Amino acid sequence: MTHGKSLGPVALLATTVLLALLAGCASTSLLSSWESPDYRGGPMKTLAVFAMVKDDELRRFAEDRMVEKIPAGTRATAGHKLFDKPDEDKEKVRAALIEAGYDSVLVSRLVTVEKTQTYVPPHTHFIQTGPYVVTSPYYGNFIGYYGQGFVIVQTTPGYTVENTTVVVETVLYKLPEDKPIWTATTRSLDPRSRPEMVEAISHIVETELQKKGLVGGSTR
Repeated sequence: MTHGKSLGPVALLATTVLLALLAGCASTSLLSSWESPDYRGGPMKTLAVFAMVKDDELRRFAEDRMVEKIPAGTRATAGHKLFDKPDEDKEKVRAALIEAGYDSVLVSRLVTVEKTQTYVPPHTHFIQTGPYVVTSPYYGNFIGYYGQGFVIVQTTPGYTVENTTVVVETVLYKLPEDKPIWTATTRSLDPRSRPEMVEAISHIVETELQKKGLVGGSTR
């Protein structure tokens, strides 16, 4: 028979809240990826990185963060350092990159932002106030059983939670052919901040590119 001290009402409530917060933490994951079966050229040497978003501050931050993640062996440059403003003329940008000696382009774009609502029904908690918590079906003795009879009933009312899903696609193009050789789609669930989401996406993209031997000093 095992006896132990019960959690006090405050401690138990704090634990419940902590678990709820942990369960609701944002997460970013790789949704899908594709690699050209025809590419045999090895890792990129000079890579231009573009984040296709209208917010100029976010664009610069995302491009810089992605560049910082690219490992040694591939010289990466943020798009905002090559062009003051995004140019809609794709052929003009392509020609300028080829002339500058770039052999590849990494482009990230927002695919969708979806908001959904989930209803969480009311939930009742029974908080034990007795001095013992025992495993016997009869609580061991009268004192133990008697102590279990005093509980605090606490009910959390129902509420609605809004969930946000952000999907981003990243494509690696080979120059001068301008052909896609790798793509990845990431999904971020309830991102707490845009910088945090960019950090997570950058890590996934860099990890996948290096794993495939498309950046860094490795060879295929």
